[in-house]
Amino acid sequence: MAKKLLNLLIFYRETRLVSVLPLAFCALFVLASQLSAQEDGVHVQEGLVALNAQDFAGAAAAFQEAFDDGDADGAFYLGRMLELGIGGIANPKAAVALYRVASELGSAQAMNRLGVLHIQGLGVLQNYEEGARLVCAAAELGDTNGAFNCGTVLREGVGTGKDEDLAYDWFAKAGDQGHLGAMNARAAALIEGKYVAQDIPAAMSLLEHTANRGDRAGLFALAQLQAAGLAGDADLIEAHKNFNLAAVLGHPRAAAARAAVEAGMSAEDVALAQERAQAWRPVELPKEKISEEG
Repeated sequence: MAKKLLNLLIFYRETRLVSVLPLAFCALFVLASQLSAQEDGVHVQEGLVALNAQDFAGAAAAFQEAFDDGDADGAFYLGRMLELGIGGIANPKAAVALYRVASELGSAQAMNRLGVLHIQGLGVLQNYEEGARLVCAAAELGDTNGAFNCGTVLREGVGTGKDEDLAYDWFAKAGDQGHLGAMNARAAALIEGKYVAQDIPAAMSLLEHTANRGDRAGLFALAQLQAAGLAGDADLIEAHKNFNLAAVLGHPRAAAARAAVEAGMSAEDVALAQERAQAWRPVELPKEKISEEG
């Protein structure tokens, strides 16, 4: 029965290369939440604290001091401020120059960012091979976003040989470090049972984790499982609630999925689902656990 339902399930893979959050999000949060799996140096931490206090001049000074002291991540964060225009006018060209310097000095975060820019062809010539090399080098150094992005290029065969088994290994590593997109990708693999053993309960657990944190792809995929009843009896009320939340967060297919589920529900159940959506609040992670998502 589960196999039959699985064939009906269209799992939406919203696993994109991390570009350090769309600019529509608060630029301050974008930069201050870019904590890697590695521990940042003292001056970098001072810079992040200054950013949270909206002391942009103080943040830039702290990152510059970190760079002057030999901390390559100081150059990375200075680059992010320039790329996003935090505290001044955006200067993508100067940002790329800082990413190159920081990468050469061993900053995994800078490697990842520069790799993403090469793949996207933004600010640098598009070069899939160089982009894949950089994001996977960042992954090898323990960068969470690099691990996710390396998994993505390996899964899609962008700039490197396609290796989906290795891709899901990287997704597992990034997911273990708290990357929500990687958890969603891992859940997709567990649902499909193609590269890892099928494990619907484990997939459900991962999607509940990402959904509870307000991840739109996690909410959508969780709602699909609930609507199809893959982890037990179908729960259209919860599915409607989660499709509703995913829709308001901008998921491109959630509104249509919500309407499809609603067609099989009573007016009372729809009202209850809407009430639950109204009352829902995301689970907030401690500041030091926040990681960059795309």
